[in-house]
Amino acid sequence: MTRMLSARYATPVLVLLALALVPTVVNSYVGRKIVESPALRDALPEVLDGTASMPTDRRATTIKKEFDSEDWVEREFVDARGSRSVVLAVRSYDMKRLYHHPELAVSETDYERESVERVDGKHGPLDVHVLRSGGGSTVAAYALLFKGRTIGNPYLFQLTKAPELLLLGQRPLTLVFVEAPAGSRSEGVATPAISRLVSAVTALQSSPS
Repeated sequence: MTRMLSARYATPVLVLLALALVPTVVNSYVGRKIVESPALRDALPEVLDGTASMPTDRRATTIKKEFDSEDWVEREFVDARGSRSVVLAVRSYDMKRLYHHPELAVSETDYERESVERVDGKHGPLDVHVLRSGGGSTVAAYALLFKGRTIGNPYLFQLTKAPELLLLGQRPLTLVFVEAPAGSRSEGVATPAISRLVSAVTALQSSPS
């Protein structure tokens, strides 16, 4: 027996199909790639807000496998109070790998709550994706950068940008992911992770291209 799709479901189904197909079409059929510079290893400062950092031991093969990228850097910052935060920046042409639950690829923490917050930045408001662990002890914050601007809804963004990418060539998306202890509640929205993220994003936005 053949079942017909109700007309009221047609539009939502088409939208979902478009969202699913756009990353595949762009990655498979757009040959020209726009290269951004400088490399993230050079663009992300070793000192942020007066706090020095050291490279982590994350393997390049892991980043290649998870994000299909060779342009990345990860550093651990330890402030005067001993508070640690890890900053990872990855640039990839496979946008979906960066925006679809990046925490699953880079963190062992089980995050249960997610929100998108608007945070003030040096060059204008930033869309910050905030993840909180079940016990509230750890916060991760990440931003998605495209041509120096942050993205709040990456699914809608890639759908609307698909014609430009198909015509002009692929341009990479940059993920900046920060993980740190939650900090005190009195700090409000500016948790250590968010504060470090804003500093890292500002540095990348200010980096000469």
